[in-house]
Amino acid sequence: MARDRFAVIVHTLIQNEAGETLLLRRANTGFMDGYYSLPGGHRETGESVSRCAIRECFEEAGVVVDEVRPAMVLPYGDGVNFLFIASAWHGEPVIGEPDKCDGLLFAQAKALPEPAVGWLADAFKSMANGVWYAEFD
Repeated sequence: MARDRFAVIVHTLIQNEAGETLLLRRANTGFMDGYYSLPGGHRETGESVSRCAIRECFEEAGVVVDEVRPAMVLPYGDGVNFLFIASAWHGEPVIGEPDKCDGLLFAQAKALPEPAVGWLADAFKSMANGVWYAEFD
């Protein structure tokens, strides 16, 4: 029996003292360019999903994350998204990959900038209701 191979994508919520979430605007990637999303990316072979979350925050936003906690699992057709919350972080957020990102801002979950990746608002609502697993269209 053949096994499916699928992508493992990891995203992290980094929130400031005002409860706003750090978002990056995708650019020059060929996928959802112009949309705001969380720092994140593909897990590397042999890397844990939590380690991937920490690495991606530093690579994409220059933020050192000391600790993450799991928040949600979001499967999709060809893979699975893991969503973490940065429990402890420090540094000044910057665009760490200007070839893949052209904007950075903090926003409230109920006032996301347009356009934002489609699943993000649903994920915030689900987490607010204690839901840790969701399959969005």
